[in-house]
Order: sequence, then C-alpha cells, then structure tokens
Amino acid sequence: MLVSGVVLGVIAGLAVRRSWGPLAAVQIRWLPLLLGGLLARAAAPFASSIALPLYVFALAGTAVGAAANVRLTGAALVAFGGALNLAVVLLNHGMPVDAGAVAAAGASMPADALHVASTDASLLRPLADVIAVPVAHAVYSAGDLCIALGGFLVPFVLLIRR
Repeated sequence: MLVSGVVLGVIAGLAVRRSWGPLAAVQIRWLPLLLGGLLARAAAPFASSIALPLYVFALAGTAVGAAANVRLTGAALVAFGGALNLAVVLLNHGMPVDAGAVAAAGASMPADALHVASTDASLLRPLADVIAVPVAHAVYSAGDLCIALGGFLVPFVLLIRR
C-alpha cells in the first residue's frame, strides 16, 4: 500500500507542478530502516520459514520510519496505519482476513505467511482486512488505507508546495 500510495502521489504532484526539485531536496530520516522494511516485505514471500518475522519487521520499520518523519505531511498517517497493522498482526500471529469481505471483493484468500483466516477468536477484528474493494478485487484494513493515503500525501504535498 505504501509504494502504490507514493507512486500515485508523485504522479499527481508532478501533474500539478512538473518539478522533481522539492522531492530531491527533502531529508528523509531513518531512510535505511524504511528501505529495509520495503526489502523485507518484498523478500518475505520467498522465505517461507522466516516470512512472518520479515512481515513484522516490515510493518515495524514502516511505522517507526514514518514516525521519525512526522514533520512531513502524511507521515503521521503512515506511522499510524503501520502501528495499527503491526498490532493486529502481533496479536493474531498474522493479519486476519474476513472471508465475507474476500467474497464481496471478488478476490481470493491470500496464501502467504502474513494472512490468516479471520475467526471469532481473532483480536481487533475491525482493524483486520475487512474492507472489501471490489474494483481492485482486494480486501484492506484500516491501517492499509491510512498507509496508502499518507504515502500519497507525503510526495504530493512536497511537490505542490511553492
């Protein structure tokens, strides 16, 4: 969600202002942690024995890295969304996914180490993957939406400021 939000924010910002200057000038704190989290997220599907810890590191890295950059518009949303997702994943040993939401979205249940089927025993169920987005054939969590919106706002606001 973070990457897609950032990409859309860059595209929209460039469409309005058409200059990379503000992005080139920004100082991103704890950038190695953010990049490490993205790499861990990308590597997790290929490392089944350590996939869940990699996902947890990715979520924690996103939340902490974004919090370190709270001065940037949108970073607080990314940090909040990352923290929400991290809490749900830690309490449930994975991100619960609601089967009804999967059906409503016309999607299929994710088959990876991060996602687990939501049950009556799942904790923080309203914060799990329960938001069906049929147009994307996907199911998201409130944390995912915060991360995507914040990820959009960071580059977009940087690019449109004068």
